[in-house]
Amino acid sequence: MKVLFLNPPAIGGKSIAIDPILSRCSGVPAKAPYLWPPIGLAYLAAYAQKQTRAEISILDAQAEGVDEQETVKKSSGYGLVFFNASTPTIERDVALCNKIASKGPKTAFLGAHTSHFWQSALENSLADFAVLGEPERPVVNLIKAVESGKIREAKGIAWKKKGKAVKNTKAKPVEDLDLLPFAARDLLPEGKYYDILIKGKKLGFVISSRGCPFRCRFCSANASGSKYRARNAKNVLAEIKGMQESGVDDVTFYDDSFTIDRKRVLGICKGLKGKEINWRCLSRADTVDRKMLEEMKRAGCYQVMFGVESGSQEMLDKMNKGTDLGKIRETFKNCNELGIETAAFFVLGFPGETTKSIEKTISFAKELDADFASFNAFTPFPGSDIFEEFGHSGKNWQDYDFTSKSFCDIPTGELQAGIRKAYRAFYFRPGYLAGRLKKAGIERTVRQNLLFWAKRKGVLWEKGIK
Repeated sequence: MKVLFLNPPAIGGKSIAIDPILSRCSGVPAKAPYLWPPIGLAYLAAYAQKQTRAEISILDAQAEGVDEQETVKKSSGYGLVFFNASTPTIERDVALCNKIASKGPKTAFLGAHTSHFWQSALENSLADFAVLGEPERPVVNLIKAVESGKIREAKGIAWKKKGKAVKNTKAKPVEDLDLLPFAARDLLPEGKYYDILIKGKKLGFVISSRGCPFRCRFCSANASGSKYRARNAKNVLAEIKGMQESGVDDVTFYDDSFTIDRKRVLGICKGLKGKEINWRCLSRADTVDRKMLEEMKRAGCYQVMFGVESGSQEMLDKMNKGTDLGKIRETFKNCNELGIETAAFFVLGFPGETTKSIEKTISFAKELDADFASFNAFTPFPGSDIFEEFGHSGKNWQDYDFTSKSFCDIPTGELQAGIRKAYRAFYFRPGYLAGRLKKAGIERTVRQNLLFWAKRKGVLWEKGIK
């Protein structure tokens, strides 16, 4: 049987980050000039290749520049199409999935959104199945079930029985991630992915751990309910070696938080020293210290992206962030002194936010002196702790795009104005450009910062995803 993993087309020219393995990435519109590989699909495809006899393909319509009509055409001829769906695009996804299903293939929704809303996703579409929870085992179970016709026995999926959605027994997640194959990057289009913030010439993504032991109320990283698990250093280094051999010189560790396990991080750093590989990662400011950062720097780490969230301790406490402003200050100071670039991510508009707390965040962002900052409107994604407080009915999912709607007492227009003010205050402050020129040089500063700001302006001045 021929099986296709589909990453659907961009909407309105905006790429959407959707990852079926990392539930925090259930539809994040790009706000800077980058197009990241759907790495979760590549890991899933590799596992399906290993566990089944199916002929596996990936169509990344965003990278290929394929429109919806061409996507339908390219999806025909497959026995089963896994559709990578997201929260803010779900209405489009359902419509496109219907067109694909009407041409003959069996279709299955992937992703945190349809895993959470499997009943409505199936009963309001022509899709045949929805994958529930962590997807590896359910995907393989479904492929085998479609081939054998034994759908009732496929653990970890939902399906239709006389038009009504029903779900089978839950599938157990893979406990030992070292048993999983490396991503099938050969199934992704060559030379289509880019990011102006990278230091190298060819980027590659790695998922080296899953889950997060922290419980920030706004985050859906633990939507699958699985505990934190990590691949060992030897396993991760082996995958990076293969990536280097294929020409990758810049690696992004796409984990929810790469630096949770100190011993593992130091082991990876030891293996990367002298390998001439540039790399960056996502982290929490309270999971690194000076010694770890020094080792990361020596191993080729040039950038760390931190979830700071707010400059108000009161708001951090409301978010259940579990850290304090002093620790964040210390971490950014260490990175700046060591020459590690920093990107600071902020959430504005969490319930309880006020204009005063927004001002504190703007001041704190400037104080941290990060190389880059991203200010996003709080959005209660399915699977996050706070999502249940907003109910389920009457959703306008297109507003769940981190810019279009306020979910706190601050009116939407006022919150959007606050976000725009934050960007201007951060990027247009005296000394910012001089600092970037000193750290990154003229060519990289021009390439990064001018394009970075120009793109963000376009996103922030528009209304959502159309």
